[in-house]
Amino acid sequence: MSGLRIVLLGPMGIGKTTAIRSLCGNVMVDCDVPNMDPSSSAKASTTVGADFGVVDLGNGEQLHIYGSPGQDRFDFMRNWLISIAIGVIVMVDANEPDAVDMAEQYVRTVLSFSEAMPCMLLLARPVSAEISNRFSSLLADKLGVAVPVITADVREKLQMLDALDIFSPLMLTT
Repeated sequence: MSGLRIVLLGPMGIGKTTAIRSLCGNVMVDCDVPNMDPSSSAKASTTVGADFGVVDLGNGEQLHIYGSPGQDRFDFMRNWLISIAIGVIVMVDANEPDAVDMAEQYVRTVLSFSEAMPCMLLLARPVSAEISNRFSSLLADKLGVAVPVITADVREKLQMLDALDIFSPLMLTT
């Protein structure tokens, strides 16, 4: 079986591990450890390596999904994961005051590896249509190019499968 590799990027606590668990069930590898920095997030645990899961696409094809740690001190892991990926989904909370700047930073990191790397933004927290549209517009202005932006509840398998269905045509163009 061959595997296509995508990476989920985003800040600590955005739901990367949860998204992979939604898609793969308990047949996944997570690298969660107790959170020793509760001042940065109230989460009980945090990812310190690459989470990993597999989605069977049929016909012998698999989608390998990697979740990158969100803390800046793990930039080396994030960069390695991007270097082996055929596409990246950046997860953000558009309700956060610095969401556009954060998303821009992640997208620019992805584009520094390859300007042709398929990249999509997933708004992983409930957001109004007004905030979503404003976020998309401001991000496009900062980047000078539009990046697809969708909303999904990372806890819901069907919504995550829909997100992958939306992302898959972007990956096929590479």
